[in-house]
Amino acid sequence: MSKSVCLISFSDFGLGRGEYLAKAMKAMGLEVLVVTNKPVYSGSFKSIKSTLSKDEIDALEIPLPYLPYEDLISRLVQYILFMILSSLILLKSRRSFDFYYSRGPQPFTEITCCMLKLFKGGKVISDITDLWPDALDYMQINVFLKRILILFGNVVNSFTWSKLDAIVTHNEVMAHILSKRSGRRVHVIYGVIDLEKFKPMPKYEAVQELPEELKERFNREFVVLYAGLLGPFQNPEVILKLAQLTKNENILFVIIGTGPLKDNLVKEKEKQQLNNILFLNPVPHSLMPIIYNTADAFLLTYMPTNFLRIGLPKKFIEYAAIGKPILCITLNCVASRLCNIWKAGYHIPPERLEDAAHIILELKSNKNLIRYLGNNSRKMAESLFSMEKAKEELQAILI
Repeated sequence: MSKSVCLISFSDFGLGRGEYLAKAMKAMGLEVLVVTNKPVYSGSFKSIKSTLSKDEIDALEIPLPYLPYEDLISRLVQYILFMILSSLILLKSRRSFDFYYSRGPQPFTEITCCMLKLFKGGKVISDITDLWPDALDYMQINVFLKRILILFGNVVNSFTWSKLDAIVTHNEVMAHILSKRSGRRVHVIYGVIDLEKFKPMPKYEAVQELPEELKERFNREFVVLYAGLLGPFQNPEVILKLAQLTKNENILFVIIGTGPLKDNLVKEKEKQQLNNILFLNPVPHSLMPIIYNTADAFLLTYMPTNFLRIGLPKKFIEYAAIGKPILCITLNCVASRLCNIWKAGYHIPPERLEDAAHIILELKSNKNLIRYLGNNSRKMAESLFSMEKAKEELQAILI
């Protein structure tokens, strides 16, 4: 009789890592149910349920009301609602599972999984890729409230970690931190990506899929693309500074995504009259391989803070799979080290933006260099981020 897994994950843009983990579990012969919500930042897209059904994976969408999501308190409200509703629905259901896989946000989905374990049995695996409550130190909120939340977060972490059967994370740096705090062995599953969907294709073919008004511009200009959340940790103001440094060089910076800083970025772009920046709204995840392939190089930016040394975001994994050079404008972090080790691009500290501008100009004039770095980028994805690699690690964890 096959084993069953219930994967619980709150969705911002989409399931991302959770989706591919679910597919890897399904490929292992496990019966999988994904519990999630309609993505906050892409509510007009078709449901995750219909996307997963193609892979014969069941999905349950938690009916959250539309609420603000731009600040910490409104996010906490959404997370708590998701935790309560998912717990009630799953406890009421007649279904039980051998494993409950908590994909986050921590500790809310962990609490749900631990409750289900208490009342229905099974084992709990927590997949932790963000440091909570450490991130609160960098939030602009009332100091007293911040201290209360940090204290509460640490207490909840200690309690939930004692109830877990396994902890998973996405890199060795994070694993060391979590192991030290929890006193447990922590397993590492690097990012997971479908390398058959996210793969290189000729730029001119990808550009043909764009609206008519964009085709000529993407074909004519050297395109540097940033995808994902536009928030303070991502430090997207860097892109405007790069655009200013290269504004007469026929280089187009494409920003696809949304977030709390987007409106300010658009206003600043107009104020500086930066015609070499193009903002695009998020698109369904299934279309991202085409969007990525319209670019000549990719940007990963981070706030210059030591907290983000654990950084290995989903966008980096998708960039690598597409096989183009990656520019990591960050402090030393996991993603930047991988980029250097695999010679998949460049690591440039945030205070050296002129160096980054020179590198972009060099890439623009050297197609052989683009090809060399891009091939290395793809090799990195094939070695570290494949579904097969994830299946191997999951098999070891479940055993």
